[in-house]
Amino acid sequence: MSLIIIWVHVSFLLPGVSLIFINLSKDRSFNITLSNAKPGDAGKPNYEFVGKQNREEYHLRALTGDIQDDIVCLNDVPMVQTDSEDIQTMDPKLVDASTPISIAAQSIADVTIGDFEAPACV
Repeated sequence: MSLIIIWVHVSFLLPGVSLIFINLSKDRSFNITLSNAKPGDAGKPNYEFVGKQNREEYHLRALTGDIQDDIVCLNDVPMVQTDSEDIQTMDPKLVDASTPISIAAQSIADVTIGDFEAPACV
């Protein structure tokens, strides 16, 4: 069985929306494509996904693939303290907004889309 949970919220500091995906499947990845189209909807959507800016993605997963692992990877970089006991920088992965969002098995992804405009977000 596979399950993907989505949470969407408005970004208050910057324009756009943030989406959180949690993939609980042990072996299935998901590719999610965003568009303005709604199947069977003859009217114009109440939002606009421009898709011209790069989106910011943060992907979390266990280092070994075991969800009980002590080390988490952020965008494929193991998150461990540096020699000076600092936390590594947590830079987003910039991705072409026209490509699908890929969610690996047993992972969490936070995706921010800066040029997604919806009346409810104003």
